[in-house]
Amino acid sequence: MTRRTPWAEYERAVRVYTDVGAAETVQRIVTALSRLSRRLDVFYSRRFDAIDISRTEWPVLQALALEGRGGSSHPSLLADAAGVSASTMTHRLDRMLERGLIERVPDAQNRTRMKVSLTRDGWDLFRTAVLDVEHDESGVFAPLTDAERQTLARLLEKALAGQDQHDVKRRAQQ
Repeated sequence: MTRRTPWAEYERAVRVYTDVGAAETVQRIVTALSRLSRRLDVFYSRRFDAIDISRTEWPVLQALALEGRGGSSHPSLLADAAGVSASTMTHRLDRMLERGLIERVPDAQNRTRMKVSLTRDGWDLFRTAVLDVEHDESGVFAPLTDAERQTLARLLEKALAGQDQHDVKRRAQQ
């Protein structure tokens, strides 16, 4: 019995889709992105375990870091960003508060809401996570030249922007 290599599995997967009439180029892109995403998920799980970040805490750290130092967000926005219910986010925030990663304060402009921001420990953990994985993330794209990485980034960003526009149009039609 012949051992299947990851590349052979990729080619087989693309062939299965194209044999039923799917566009080959699209299926090559989707299959490659899907497989790369799964590999990165495994990689990030290992890295997060090593620095004591749960897979559920990462989207919160990331979303709050995107607000910038001194920035904050609201639990409902964080729940939307993480794709979870408000009650699930409340439990996540409770655990992160206990760990000293975030702080919650009443929103001065709306007393029914809380503002959530990263503490210094939260920022330090975010920074550690980013720096810890950067070398290995770069390794994923090591076979590409700098110009190819720039082109890939630009093309993926273009596809993502187009999808965002499509989502806006679809919501407007509903």
